[in-house]
Amino acid sequence: MNIAAEVMVDSPVRETARDNDSLLILKFMVMSVVNLLIGTIQGVLQTLPEFALWIRATGPAGHMIDPLAHAHINLVGGVTLALMGIFYYILPKIIHRPIYSRTLSNTSFWFSVIGVLGFFSSLVLFGIIEGNMVLDGMTYQQALDAVGAIHHIAIITTAILMGFGYWLFITNIFLTVFKRNGGT
Repeated sequence: MNIAAEVMVDSPVRETARDNDSLLILKFMVMSVVNLLIGTIQGVLQTLPEFALWIRATGPAGHMIDPLAHAHINLVGGVTLALMGIFYYILPKIIHRPIYSRTLSNTSFWFSVIGVLGFFSSLVLFGIIEGNMVLDGMTYQQALDAVGAIHHIAIITTAILMGFGYWLFITNIFLTVFKRNGGT
């Protein structure tokens, strides 16, 4: 078969792969922007005097909202997801071969997104609940005890999901760089 025939036969396959890669990269970029939007809205709210005073008055509970939740939604959710998308876009161009596994790419996306949004939501939710308990006269430890194990379970579980997503991404990048054959 001559080269022109190979290109014609191969074109739909290449086009589909390119479309899938573009969709993957777009998902990372859109979720990055969504996370930055959430973080920006939270940042604006935190500057309002009532919210700022509430956060300071609640001590460790307020600390879960600012800086922890705020930093994670912006840096981990916004910046890191954008960087992951950029890596998935640029790396194949640099090393002239596709990303090792689309399955790992998609799985890393979903674990990272669910983990970041779950972690952020847990920090904000428990920060508000426990902060209100503190303002009602409890110590932070009493509020933490009143909420119970769900506080730690939710935060640890979502942190593990987030971390697992990032480790899948890192694995996929290393396999892309150091292995010649593609995965699934």
